[in-house]
Amino acid sequence: MDVEGLIWQYSQGHREFSRLDLQRIELIRQKLTEVNLSRAVLDWANLSGTDLSGANLNRAELTHARLISAKLTAADLTGANLSQSDLSWVDLEGANLVSADLSGANLKQVNLSNADLRSANLRGANLSGAMLSGAKLSRVDLSEADLRGVDLSGANFSRADLSGADLREVDLTNANLYKADISDSKLHNIDLQEAFLQKANFSRANLKGANLSGAILREVNLNLVALSEFHVRAVTLASEIDLSSANLQQANLKGAILRHANLGYSLLHRTLLNDSILRGANLIDASLRGGDFRNANFRNSYISDINLTEATMPDGSLHP
Repeated sequence: MDVEGLIWQYSQGHREFSRLDLQRIELIRQKLTEVNLSRAVLDWANLSGTDLSGANLNRAELTHARLISAKLTAADLTGANLSQSDLSWVDLEGANLVSADLSGANLKQVNLSNADLRSANLRGANLSGAMLSGAKLSRVDLSEADLRGVDLSGANFSRADLSGADLREVDLTNANLYKADISDSKLHNIDLQEAFLQKANFSRANLKGANLSGAILREVNLNLVALSEFHVRAVTLASEIDLSSANLQQANLKGAILRHANLGYSLLHRTLLNDSILRGANLIDASLRGGDFRNANFRNSYISDINLTEATMPDGSLHP
């Protein structure tokens, strides 16, 4: 079917266009609200500026499609293939994208407020400047995605894959990251205040300048993580948290509760741990050179073979 034929039929009240082969069709700035394009083939199509509000695009093929500034509010894109497509500036508020493939897609400045993205594949997608307030994101694959500067406060990322993602300057306050995989990701200056991080995997992630004040970090894997200039003032780290071999240089752990934490072989150069509680913690072979431990509680901790050169001790004295 050609463009003219589709537009004419739509103008006559026809809405059923499912399963049609519409590859490379040019439907720019058209109004096709509530149209049924389920299972239609729209690869390489240009739908830029078109109003597809309430449209049915269930399992539609839209690889490499251009939908710049299109309107897809409340559209059904369940299982749709949008890989490598350009969805920049698209309005997808309230859209259903469950199990949709958006891998490698350009979602810059997209509006995904209240959208359902559960189990969607956004691997390597560009989401810089995207709006995701109220979006459902459990089990979503955002590995290697670009989310720089995005407001994800209160988002539900339980069991989500964020491995290798760029999350610099992201706001994840009060977010749910239960069992989320955040390994190898860039988390510079990320805000994780009051976030729920139980059983999250942060291994090899870079949390330089991150703020986790008040975050819940039970059973979190921070092995080999870079935490320089890390800020977790007064955060409660549950017993037996694994921080072995972690890089905590110049981290701000003032007032942190680290009972029974595993800090073996960790790097704590110039780290602030004053007023912290490290009772029963494992600090074997840890390097605490130049750290500040004033009023810190090391009772019953394991401190064999540690390096305390130039460290400020709990009583305020300077270690030689």
